[in-house]
Amino acid sequence: MAENKGRIEVAAAQRFESDHFDSYQKKIEPNERTLCGDIDLSPRGSQPWMGPYGIAGTVQNKATTASMIANMMLTAAAGHACGIDFKASEHLKAHPEFVWQKDLLRDMPSGKWTTFAEAQ
Repeated sequence: MAENKGRIEVAAAQRFESDHFDSYQKKIEPNERTLCGDIDLSPRGSQPWMGPYGIAGTVQNKATTASMIANMMLTAAAGHACGIDFKASEHLKAHPEFVWQKDLLRDMPSGKWTTFAEAQ
């Protein structure tokens, strides 16, 4: 980390947050062990908190730089940073053990990264 201090730009941070590299398995696979946090795609879940294919994971993402902070700015994206949309009906069809959540569960489309700044 020390060698990268001050050198990580917003685009790199956004890529990091959407990363699907599972460092345990040493392969690309969206799951609970990736920075993107796709617990809903994991056959392991995030025990003991969330079981396999649990409806959880990263749903908001933020990135900024020191100069952006000085100007009261940040970038953010809703949903999975990687762009994978969560579709409630598809998830419930594949994992009927969560049907009890049907009346409360909603789709969560992944939004584009957007820059927010203090109103001038």
